[in-house]
Amino acid sequence: MKKSESNTNKPVAWGWTLFAILGLIIVGFIIGFLLDRSGGLLKDVPIGWVRVFHVILVLVFGGIVSRLLERQILAQWIDRLHPEHATSLKYVTRLLLYGAIVLSILGALGVGLSSVVFGGAFVTVIIGLAGQQVFANIIGGIWLILFHPFHIGDTIGLVTWQYPILMPSFPHETMRPSYQGRVRDINLMYTIIENGDGYPQVIPNGILVQAFIENRSHNDQHRVRLRFDVAFDIDASQFTKALERQLRNNYDERVSVYVADIYPAAYSIVIMVITDQAEELTKNHILQESLQLMNSFRSQTTI
Repeated sequence: MKKSESNTNKPVAWGWTLFAILGLIIVGFIIGFLLDRSGGLLKDVPIGWVRVFHVILVLVFGGIVSRLLERQILAQWIDRLHPEHATSLKYVTRLLLYGAIVLSILGALGVGLSSVVFGGAFVTVIIGLAGQQVFANIIGGIWLILFHPFHIGDTIGLVTWQYPILMPSFPHETMRPSYQGRVRDINLMYTIIENGDGYPQVIPNGILVQAFIENRSHNDQHRVRLRFDVAFDIDASQFTKALERQLRNNYDERVSVYVADIYPAAYSIVIMVITDQAEELTKNHILQESLQLMNSFRSQTTI
């Protein structure tokens, strides 16, 4: 069973792929000749409709040819490359193939390729297309591939103005609405991030270019900040000093505990820790230690 599966996953030989592409091109030229307006089947059809038929022809045959080339190139090289290089190869391959289809469509519409590439029409087309969201995403994908703000497999947190900011809720401080996940792919339009629940989050490339990105895959030391309220029946000075001593058993001298605010029935303390552990695990440990210490203080006051 495994042998049959491995055989089906093997790439088709280049000879068969080129033969199929050549056959498709020949068939496309034959159909185009038969539909030629000067002496073909569409000689009595208005020029506008003839160009529409040519565009459909380019889309059908160009799409099939580009798909064959893409599958062959990726099947030949994708397993041999580093995931980062494989993503770049996929992106560049699709960009070139789809760009060729766009130029072919322009030619089918009667726009001379020389005037498109070298004339003022090229600037007009580029400016017009860059203003659209689709091409903004394509340009954003190129930016991500070239400058690598993150890599395939990295866990990142995404903060951007396109998504609402979380307002502070008592007793917490302001929070960043970080949409976190592991980067799985970067394609022409979207970056796919798998969140902690296993669901893919599809983010437009144009948004990622403007976003604030936290790369959480690096194991460097970082600051974890935590704030919560403590009732007035627990002495603030004794509690903060005791908690700081207790936390330093795990975090050495990289701990700060201080009173941040006062309310009618409680005071708020802030804890800052420098650690290389995951943020959520560090917060859980600090809260567990704080709860045990608060219960210890309350049991002493009741005796």
